[in-house]
Amino acid sequence: MAKSKKSGSNTYTPTPQKKNRGLAFKIIMVILAVALAAGIIIMPIESSLRAYAEEAEGRSVTVEAFDTGKLADAVSEAANGTDYNFITKICVMSGTLDASDWSALNAIPNLEYVELAKTDTEDGIIPDNALPYRNQLRFISLPKNTVEIGDSAFNSNRKLEKISMPNTVAKVGSHAFEACEALAEMPNSVGITSFGEGAFKDCKSFESFTVSPEVTEIPANAFGKCGFSEIIIGPSVTSVGDGAFADCNNLTDIYVYAENAPSVNASSAFMNVGGTVHVYPDSTESYTAWEYNNLKITGDLDGEYPVEAPEAAEVTEAAEAEDPSETETAVTEETSAETEQTEQTEAAETAETSAQQSGISVGIVIVIVAMAVVIAVLATILVMKSKKS
Repeated sequence: MAKSKKSGSNTYTPTPQKKNRGLAFKIIMVILAVALAAGIIIMPIESSLRAYAEEAEGRSVTVEAFDTGKLADAVSEAANGTDYNFITKICVMSGTLDASDWSALNAIPNLEYVELAKTDTEDGIIPDNALPYRNQLRFISLPKNTVEIGDSAFNSNRKLEKISMPNTVAKVGSHAFEACEALAEMPNSVGITSFGEGAFKDCKSFESFTVSPEVTEIPANAFGKCGFSEIIIGPSVTSVGDGAFADCNNLTDIYVYAENAPSVNASSAFMNVGGTVHVYPDSTESYTAWEYNNLKITGDLDGEYPVEAPEAAEVTEAAEAEDPSETETAVTEETSAETEQTEQTEAAETAETSAQQSGISVGIVIVIVAMAVVIAVLATILVMKSKKS
């Protein structure tokens, strides 16, 4: 008769302690694998985000000189491969801009600061549609020989806060500064002897505007929706166009130095304006047509127009007589003041961007640590369960 074997007499049964050690070893290997994968995946992402943030901070490009019509090439060379989307400031130190050069500036989409005070513009004219509809433009200094600003030249630059321009500017085209909502004032406005329809419409932040005594007409919609509380109209004005001051809700005082009332359709020119029109006592009867709704005529004006007309000829002669180095020094000082303010703003923005970059790095580290902690907790739970079993 065959002998029966004892079941399991030669089978090795590991102890629970050894099982736990094997499981713990596997868990540790999983943790290391996950950490390695996280490092491989997340660190390049973090590096890319940092590089993007540094580039998105914005770059300043300086063009020392260029040939007329070749500004696009000069900007490309100065940018040195930088994506135009990241250029926020451009400074052109010399040269004469023509229409194509203004188009070259218009091709840089996110400009915030444009400095042209040391340049000239062809024939002293800033062309039509020079830099309109900019999303970020906050400051611009105009070429030093500017005498005329074309139609819609800076239309709808809603963030434009300040403009620096020479006192030679005499003509502003139609809709040139329309919808420049953040612009607080128009420098040397007394030197502007003519402006077109809607030239300053919807400049909601305008605090004041002095009409030159040489202005003979205030065109239609010229100051519609402006934010100033008073306006001084010179003695040479003979007509006020439809909608010229319509919806100027803050306008309470209108000083008119014309002895004979300028022609006006008050219901349109001063639509939704309730204020006082100050005129000479002897002229009140001629202003009857100005009375509309809450607009009242008061004959309390005294004295002559308080602003002197600019002597353009003398300004031109003086400019011709000046030593170019002295002119450049004056322009440099003015530009330096603007640049200093610009740099202070940029410094604050850079600090904010750096903080955001640090936030990105810290955030990624926190995510990695959190993942490690979660994995460690899960590993501990598995070990405890294994011990119980």
